[in-house]
Amino acid sequence: MALTREDIYTLLRLLDEDPQLLEELRRRILPDHFIVEVRLPTEWMAQVDRRLSSLERDVGRLKGMGKEITFRQKAGSFLGVLLKGGRDASELVNEILDKAEANGLITAKEADYVRTADLLWVGSVKRGVFTNEQIIIVAEVSWVVDEKDVERAIEKAQILKRAGAWAVPFVSGEEWVSQELKRSALQRFVFCAENGFVEPDRSDYATIERFLAAWRP
Repeated sequence: MALTREDIYTLLRLLDEDPQLLEELRRRILPDHFIVEVRLPTEWMAQVDRRLSSLERDVGRLKGMGKEITFRQKAGSFLGVLLKGGRDASELVNEILDKAEANGLITAKEADYVRTADLLWVGSVKRGVFTNEQIIIVAEVSWVVDEKDVERAIEKAQILKRAGAWAVPFVSGEEWVSQELKRSALQRFVFCAENGFVEPDRSDYATIERFLAAWRP
């Protein structure tokens, strides 16, 4: 009796549902050497894909590390548009965190989280209504900025604010995963840098002051 279209579709459905049946059909229809020849390239390609994925992650991490190192080296220039007398704030932040933790304002886990920031920088506001006020910059730096970078900067600045410090989130990257993300970050009063250009622009100092004011404890 000839096979009908319905018979063929039924067989295909059964093969989809039963891998063992599919394997048995392959074994009976195809010679063993042919199956081996087909499988080997498939397995080899899977290994290649895994290695390429791993290599891509490693390259991404190296780029991020390189961007962080460059940002640290040029922090005075990047952040000089906002602050004067800028310097590394690690020691100052440690003192603030220790005191806040001892007073029960933050937890030990939160204090340690702030310490993981890519850069902690302190300086005095250069001009305007907040002239000479001390500000701490909490910076997260990546080759490509994503949502997690923005959230980390905000969370760490919020912890420092609860600890009594005037801390402002700053996120920098060679590029951003989307301009929509950067617009969202700016709406949340996060200073943003892309390929060395900082927003809000220093020519719009009224907006800069609004950003600073949003984080004042």
